[in-house]
Amino acid sequence: MGAAVPPVFAPNAPLLSRRSSKARTMGNEAVLGFSARLLSKAQHVGWFATVRMSCRKALRPWLTRRHRARVLQQPYRVERSDLASALDVTLEDLPAAVERVRVALTKRLPVSPQHHEAIRRVYADEAPGLRQATIASADRICAHIFDLLGSGPVALGTTIDWHRDFKSGYRWNPNQCFLDVAHGHHAGVDIKVPWELSRGHHLVLLAQTALLTGNSKYAQECLSQLTGWIEGNPTGWGVNWACPMDVAIRAVNWLWSLVLLAESPLITTDWLADVLASLVAHGRFLIDNLEVRDDDVTTNHYLADLVGLLYLGLCLKEVRDAEGWTAFAVRALVREMDRQVLADGVHYESSLSYHRLVTEMFLSSAVLCRCHGVELPATFHGRLAKMCEFVAAYTKPNGLAPQIGDGDNGRLHILTGYGHTDVRDHRHLLAVGAVLFDRAEWCADSGPSWVEGVWFGGIRGGGQHREHVLEECGSATFPAGGFYILRKAEDYVLFNCNAPGTQGVGTHKHNDLLSLEMHLGGEDILVDSGCFLYTSDPQSYDRFRSTLYHSTVRVDQAEQNRYIPGKSFCLHPDSRVYPVQWDTGGSVEQAAADHDGYGRLPHPVRHRREIRADWLNRSWRVMDYLFSPATGSHPHCLEWTLIFSPECSVQRVEAGWSVMTPRQQFLLDGPQVSASGTSLSISPQLGEHAIAEQYGRVRKASLLRWSWEGSLPVKGVFTISLAGSGAGSVSERRGLS
Repeated sequence: MGAAVPPVFAPNAPLLSRRSSKARTMGNEAVLGFSARLLSKAQHVGWFATVRMSCRKALRPWLTRRHRARVLQQPYRVERSDLASALDVTLEDLPAAVERVRVALTKRLPVSPQHHEAIRRVYADEAPGLRQATIASADRICAHIFDLLGSGPVALGTTIDWHRDFKSGYRWNPNQCFLDVAHGHHAGVDIKVPWELSRGHHLVLLAQTALLTGNSKYAQECLSQLTGWIEGNPTGWGVNWACPMDVAIRAVNWLWSLVLLAESPLITTDWLADVLASLVAHGRFLIDNLEVRDDDVTTNHYLADLVGLLYLGLCLKEVRDAEGWTAFAVRALVREMDRQVLADGVHYESSLSYHRLVTEMFLSSAVLCRCHGVELPATFHGRLAKMCEFVAAYTKPNGLAPQIGDGDNGRLHILTGYGHTDVRDHRHLLAVGAVLFDRAEWCADSGPSWVEGVWFGGIRGGGQHREHVLEECGSATFPAGGFYILRKAEDYVLFNCNAPGTQGVGTHKHNDLLSLEMHLGGEDILVDSGCFLYTSDPQSYDRFRSTLYHSTVRVDQAEQNRYIPGKSFCLHPDSRVYPVQWDTGGSVEQAAADHDGYGRLPHPVRHRREIRADWLNRSWRVMDYLFSPATGSHPHCLEWTLIFSPECSVQRVEAGWSVMTPRQQFLLDGPQVSASGTSLSISPQLGEHAIAEQYGRVRKASLLRWSWEGSLPVKGVFTISLAGSGAGSVSERRGLS
């Protein structure tokens, strides 16, 4: 393909003619772009789904108007008379029916009153530090102090304003129909803040603390906040009804809180009737507003909708709608396991943070179904077990997960560690998986998160097999998901070959192909940049998902996968990844792959990366090959990036670079770049970078970048090794810095 030629205009051509020509050019480009997107969509979801999507988009304005007209008639509102009807009783018999629901609720989750004393004993005898931290977190909530999405501790005052983004101060109109609620319309305003607050994770914390301490103030605060929320958020109105996923998660957390507090004398029949009415409204809202895209692609949002319906159906069996909610949710959950989770157990949205969320939703649903005698297929459980195995594999020896892809700290429920654990710790999933699948090694791998299993019925094994053994895991490959993990003892390298997922939509994918995460000797060396913010700062969102924000190679200032204008959480699926080597089991292990994301360039380029881990000599070599699959030689601009942990200090030394951690020193030899066997002169630049270790919060870190421009093929090599592991002692190596 030849280079693009700019249009040539005659000097005396009429201005109108020039404008017409320019308009035609832009129109042609738009048509070509639309055609390319249509073809790409057909390749990933099929022509039938593509045609159906086009029809739905054409009908969307009419369907939206019709839905909005019906919503304005307030079909989801549940008054006392509606609740009585939903419970199949008269209004006079409603109090007795509500009391029957209260008694039944105590047996509707995996933990019931018969477990309470054992739970108190576990916390007092085996996890006293966690007990103390739990009480401290609950005390902050009682004082209305919240730390959400990177806000830092913020006191919300005597009365909580559920409609306010307390980070920016912006407040949504509580009297606005949920279909009209805007987001991303003001710079710096984050709709996720009121959503996160209204998910009610902290209500479960208050209920748990009341159970652990016997102090009624925590139960009273929980009840008071539930009352305030219901009064301030009429069904279907305001920001907290704008996202069905958050409605579902809120219902789950309310149910956990109610079950834990069901025997509290503070709960009156009238109060419980109001909460039950709101929960019925939650269910009716969800079944009517399921989050399915026009192309029928489903994501973690739709899955959350299903989990909310499952919890409501199984916990509120007395409600007339419950049987339908349960039946629909179970069928759809089984289907979504096959659609959203790949054969090797990796969730298909290309994000480890969302893999954590989805695994949590499936695990919680599976335990709840078992509690109620609802059978799920063996294939469902088999793939769910693989999801847990992936969690164990990607968890680093320090117990934390890499920040691959998007991440917004999202959880279904937080049953341990609210407000005082690192959001990158996913090991609570292993604790629940250990209970569900009777896997003692997962209980051991869960570290301090083993207590999570107690709330799912794992009390008997609570104090057993809890040594930290993750460093004993070996190398593992997940080819369908595109993750290759080399590890031995406290050394770990994640090789990211994860192409745009979600059936090519790339919802939470970053341009991080062939990037590396290195954790050596129990400390982070190279890390992913993470994800800072979503719609409140679109520029930052795009920056953090860009190729330059990952430890890989950029070609000709192009992204590995193009952004789609006007669409966040989507990437054009330009790239495919081709694993070419996976050699493990010895003292030297190797992995290699290449991608064709730059194949769309006028002069296509292919990038291959090979990794060689020499465990005995504590040396890790990375080799990059950039070559053209077509004939001819054309100049290209290549940029390498290495992003270091904020804990690393990087300095230039005679042999390359010194990388100092709090406990160790490593040497980075190179980078060495050559073309056709001839060494090239390059000048690496050391700079400052931003790492988002969680949503909304960044830390400074070191970045090393070097570039070169010329004709391909080109080879780039760098080696990271422990100082003193080869020639020279540690002290001699330290002298270099």
